[in-house]
Amino acid sequence: MLIRELNLADAGALRNLRALVDAGGTLGSESERLRALTPEGIAQQLRPPYETFGAFVEEELIGSAALYLFPAEPFIPDDEPWSAIAGVIVHPYARKQGIGRKLVEMCLNRIQELGAHGVSLVVNIPNPPAMALYESLGFKLGEAKKGAYLHNGQRYDEVTMRMRFASLSSTGSESP
Repeated sequence: MLIRELNLADAGALRNLRALVDAGGTLGSESERLRALTPEGIAQQLRPPYETFGAFVEEELIGSAALYLFPAEPFIPDDEPWSAIAGVIVHPYARKQGIGRKLVEMCLNRIQELGAHGVSLVVNIPNPPAMALYESLGFKLGEAKKGAYLHNGQRYDEVTMRMRFASLSSTGSESP
């Protein structure tokens, strides 16, 4: 398996993978999902401020994860740079092989290289495998939003998860 940063030449493969993984409509609100599948939505995920990584077996894209850095996490009372991970998806036949973990770990390594003090993500629930993965990597549960999005007449919840990296704060003491 090869993991590398995706570029605009990978847009078609990313769109196809996203459409396949989202066949059940579990990747967010309908408007978010539809926007993410447009050529503009795919291209946006492949340009700064996003960095999107893809996992390939031979020439086939079987997983992806994106990150982006923002100046300050709006829910954290400081001005430290934070990052977000979004769009972690793995082809159904390639699940339970550690591909999602490798993609998220690559994002976490890159986020730390960029100097972020923490990372947040949103999990659409119920999604026990994703929750278990993120918790095993050190993410902590944050805010839950009941009925955050509607799909096929059913409301789904989402939860925000965060991880703060051990770093020196402006006072010189180590942060948890």
